[in-house]
Amino acid sequence: MSRRLTTLEQETIALYEERISSFEAARYDAEAVVQALEEKLKVASHQPTPEELSKQASTAAQIDNETLREQVAHLQQRISHLEDQLEDAQVLVEREEEATKARIARYKEKEIQKQQELEELRLLAMTATKAESTARTRVVELEEALRENTTALEDARAEIESLRTDLTVRMSTFSWVIAF
Repeated sequence: MSRRLTTLEQETIALYEERISSFEAARYDAEAVVQALEEKLKVASHQPTPEELSKQASTAAQIDNETLREQVAHLQQRISHLEDQLEDAQVLVEREEEATKARIARYKEKEIQKQQELEELRLLAMTATKAESTARTRVVELEEALRENTTALEDARAEIESLRTDLTVRMSTFSWVIAF
């Protein structure tokens, strides 16, 4: 169960890392475009010489500069948006990681509890087995004692019977002696 959770945790982390990586790649691309556009803007907006002023006076150059400024602003907004998404993804990864760690901790706790219960049951089974073995030994001892007592009782009955017969014979002999 913990292996499955570890695998799930790793897959979730890999998924979020992949998302973060794609966001960072998009951010780097956007930053590169912004940097290139800013360099073009610098080149386009530096203090031109009078000759350059006459060249740049054309309407096409002004439109180019305005377009570049709009692209830079748009790309800066996009970078900001991607950074926000990256932060959100990182927060989500952290939450998922904490939740997964908490689940793993609960499962480990339950596993330890089950192992303790299993150990208690094993000890109980061993105790029951020992008690059964002791009881069987005691039963065998009691059966042996019963046989010995039965034999002794039969011997005592036989001896009593013999003594009774002996007494009867003596009594009849004694009564003969008294009668004479």
